[in-house]
This record gives sequence, C-alpha cells and structure tokens, in this order.
Amino acid sequence: MLHLVGITVSYGPVDAVAGVNLAAADGEWVGLIGPNGAGKSTLLRVVAALQRHRGTVRIDGRAAAGMSRRHHARLVAYVPQQPEKPAGMTVLEYAMLGRTPHIGYLGVESAADRRFCAALLDRLGIAGLGGRMLPTLSGGEMQRAALARALAQQAPVLLLDEPTSALDLGNRIDALELVDDLRRERGLTVVSAIHDLTLAAQFADRLVLLADGRIVTSGAPCDVLQERRLARYFGGTVRVIDDASGNMIVAPVRRRVRPTDFGDDLPVGFGSTVSADPRVSRDAAWTPADLGAGSRVPR
Repeated sequence: MLHLVGITVSYGPVDAVAGVNLAAADGEWVGLIGPNGAGKSTLLRVVAALQRHRGTVRIDGRAAAGMSRRHHARLVAYVPQQPEKPAGMTVLEYAMLGRTPHIGYLGVESAADRRFCAALLDRLGIAGLGGRMLPTLSGGEMQRAALARALAQQAPVLLLDEPTSALDLGNRIDALELVDDLRRERGLTVVSAIHDLTLAAQFADRLVLLADGRIVTSGAPCDVLQERRLARYFGGTVRVIDDASGNMIVAPVRRRVRPTDFGDDLPVGFGSTVSADPRVSRDAAWTPADLGAGSRVPR
C-alpha cells in the first residue's frame, strides 16, 4: 500500500531524514520510534504531502507527486501532534471536514455523512462534545476530535503523529483500540509515531527505530525493543518486561538509588527544623512565628 524510496529532507546543510526506504503493507500497523529529532514527524509529513523532499512516495502503486490534493486525501488521512482549532467551528463540523474528499465540488454533506461522523464521535467517547466550539476543548478532547476527522476520510492509509500525547491513560488505550478495530474492519494501513514504547509494542505489528534521520533497525517489537539498543539510542536505562499475558512493557529505570533512611540527618524543609543552637531541642525550635499568625503549637 505504501512505499517510500530514498526519502531525504534537508534543512540547510542538515538532513532531518536521510535516504529512508520504508514499506507498509495493506492492513499493517507500523510504529515509528526513536529519540526526539530522529525524523519521525518529518517522515509522516512527507507521506501527508506537507513536506518538501527528495525521493519517491508511492501510495497504492501510484506516485504521490502526481496526485491532486483531493485524490491524495482520499488515500491518506493525517493526525498531527498539535491539531489546529479553527474558531467558529463545532466538533461535529470539524469531523465533517473529513468527508470533503468524498463530496462533489458543488455538493454539500448529506444526512448520511452527518450520521457517519456522529457515530465516530460516539465511538471515540466525545458524542457529548459534538456541539462544542473547538477553542473550548482541552488538549485531549481536541486530539480525539482530530482523530474523528481523519477517520471520517475513510482513507486506506492513516498517519498518526503522537496520537495519545494529550490523553490520559484510559483514553490512550481506548483511542488506540478504536484505531486497531477500524484497521481490522477496513484493512487500514496505519503508520504512527509514538513515544510510549509500551503502547507501540502492544499495538504495532512492526517497529521502525529511527535515529538522526536514518533507520537503525526494523522488525517485530520483541526484536527491536532490546534493552541495550534502547539505552544506546534513547540515552536512558530501561527494562523490557514480558508480562503474564504476553504484552511487552518498557519501563524507564532511575539512575540514582532513591534514599530511604533519612534518620537524624533529615534536612531542613523535610518536616523538621534544625536549630543552629545545639542547646535548643528540635521541638522547641518550632514557634508560632514559624507556623504563621494565629497558629498554636501542639503540646
């Protein structure tokens, strides 16, 4: 469904993406992972026809460079990290924009289009927000509205740039489960950039690790998510755990040992006040002045 050959994006003398070759099959979920600045978002913008580049993008066997924007929108839907919030537009109206590629130039959306978009809002858990104006939404609500708009396009390729970054834990799972359900129902090809490596491992069929604009490795999550490799490219210490249900969990590990025994060396500001005069006990060092006007010291 999607083929990238020799994709290069340069900003002056710096290559943000350098000679990337990547393919995604029909119905496959490919997760792009890597440290900040690795080129994940830039690569998605290339496929979304929003970024000038060198190299070739082919979608469903056709070169994207020769497509009209309307035809491209029928094939590729894109959810950016920070969706814009057009003023004067409700959530339902915003989702309806996704139907534009399927409506004639002089046509208007149909009742069926409205029902379809309303159903998407319901599946995303934001049916009650349909009449809300976009500028009043929280970051998480706006992210789900943007996902509804992209899904309304019914494009066979869905690009997601950090689709869960503004969502709380429960809504992250719900949103990705919905994408996975629709992927299986419609045979969607999903390409997502995601920082949460645990979610990436649990939802993507294949992970592509990028660093400095190049592909380091690609393969099944269990092959890509190796502790030493992640430490090298992400610059931290992690543990990769297989839980009892077969899911992979990638957990960051604190570098320093957490102190557990404060003893008599508890520093000032941790619940005790140390007097400068050794003849004054700690309890005596607490005064009403320390506690504020009108405070009483318990005896």
